[in-house]
Amino acid sequence: MVLPAGIVGGLVHPMSTPAHVVALTGLGLIAGRNFLSAGAAIIVAFGLGLAAGLGAIACGVGETPASDVLLASATLCGLIAASGLTAPVLLAVPVALVSGTALGLDSPPQSILIGEAVAMLIGTACGGIGALAMIAFLAFAIGHLWHGVLLRVAGSWIAAIAILVLALRWAA
Repeated sequence: MVLPAGIVGGLVHPMSTPAHVVALTGLGLIAGRNFLSAGAAIIVAFGLGLAAGLGAIACGVGETPASDVLLASATLCGLIAASGLTAPVLLAVPVALVSGTALGLDSPPQSILIGEAVAMLIGTACGGIGALAMIAFLAFAIGHLWHGVLLRVAGSWIAAIAILVLALRWAA
């Protein structure tokens, strides 16, 4: 699939890459469960990490294992969500920071023109933070349905998907 270049391409990038969707959903489940107490701190930490990762991409950092780190953090978030427990802030904020950095490092712009590449990086930052905030709010809004079973099932699926993808990558 060919994405449009520039800001629009960056805005849709976090939701068009499967590993990013899994990671954002897992982190969004954690932020949604902590929405009133620490949801903003988790989203801000993710945004700071995302800005750092995108800044490293803009400075020309080479290939990194960011995709594997992103899936590992998605696994951790999925397991926490599946447990039904509220993650302590001292765990959730560093996981959000690492997830944001990994997502940023795994989002190189698909443009050779400097202006378009910068616009795409800015769009990726805005799209990633916006997607996480929407997922967190949705998780908060539906968190009390059926005593939170829906979020626990979603967390178990996120963990299972991330573990299977990592196992397939490392087996090859």
